[in-house]
Amino acid sequence: MADAKKATKKTQDTAAETAFASSARDFVKRSAETAKERTASAYESTNKFNSGLETTLTRMAGGYVSVLSGMADMAYRNVNHSIETAAKLADAQSFSEATQIQADFVRESTQANVDQMRTAFEGARDMLSEAGENLREEVSKVWTTNQKAA
Repeated sequence: MADAKKATKKTQDTAAETAFASSARDFVKRSAETAKERTASAYESTNKFNSGLETTLTRMAGGYVSVLSGMADMAYRNVNHSIETAAKLADAQSFSEATQIQADFVRESTQANVDQMRTAFEGARDMLSEAGENLREEVSKVWTTNQKAA
């Protein structure tokens, strides 16, 4: 009878161990699958973010080049305006006429530079604003994707 109890106990222990082992295997499999899905989601999010970041940085570089180009154009116009004014001054017939030419030069140069700087500032502001908005959008996409994966 004692042997029968031991055999029954051993059978029960074996059944419990088998059930526990089966549950543990299922838990590990589910955990591994979940980890795999989350890793894939994080990888996808990273790729999307990197792509968006590349687009944003490319736009920013283009905007920066545009600002530099505008500054080069402004310098070119200023130099040409100065040369034209020097030629006009050389043709001036009186001190009064030379003074007027110089006054016109200062007024025209100042107005042109103010307008050009305003345009450059507005372009830079728009570029930075767009870049900031694009970055926020890309970060929100990554955040949304990671929230879904969790």
